[in-house]
Amino acid sequence: QPVALELVSPAFRMATGCIAVACLQICFAIGLRGVSALPVWFKQEVVVPGWPKLPFPFSTGIVSCTAVSPTAHDLCTLHISGMQGFDFSTTPPTLVAGGISNETTQTLLDISRVAEAAGSSMDMMTECQVWLTDMNDFAAMNTAYSKFFTGPGKVPPTRIAAQVSKLAGSAVVEIKCIGLAPRPNMSSLAVLAQI
Repeated sequence: QPVALELVSPAFRMATGCIAVACLQICFAIGLRGVSALPVWFKQEVVVPGWPKLPFPFSTGIVSCTAVSPTAHDLCTLHISGMQGFDFSTTPPTLVAGGISNETTQTLLDISRVAEAAGSSMDMMTECQVWLTDMNDFAAMNTAYSKFFTGPGKVPPTRIAAQVSKLAGSAVVEIKCIGLAPRPNMSSLAVLAQI
């Protein structure tokens, strides 16, 4: 083997190296032209059917994606805003009565509705954050919370739970989750960033 390599002249090695570099440059240029027509990043608001438009400066949920190709079927990130135990079937939506257990259950039902509207589910959540106004409610919150994320074949999301001095309104718990969702139909999206 070493003898065969010695027989290759330095000029031949240099020529093949230059050809390889030229091929890479051409492929890179062609690739950039193809990629530049694609959005690098986009996002879409998640709208839950039947829910009123809330008078706040944030979205209930966002699906954000990085573009690989217009026909990509990979998963995107689903961000769900902090939710409290509001019953959105009432007008106006009202905080459910009954304290921490009922509020936790309703909050997670609301989060599941947002996930479903994005084509996702609670099984696809990867991280949740829980804020309590009283850490003495931790055990009761955990009991209600576990019904959504534990069971045969389930892998619960990572989580943090912390006490805060106050939440908006009179809620005693607020939860936000991040997970995965299928890529939305790109034809319906506004491109937010391009190369």
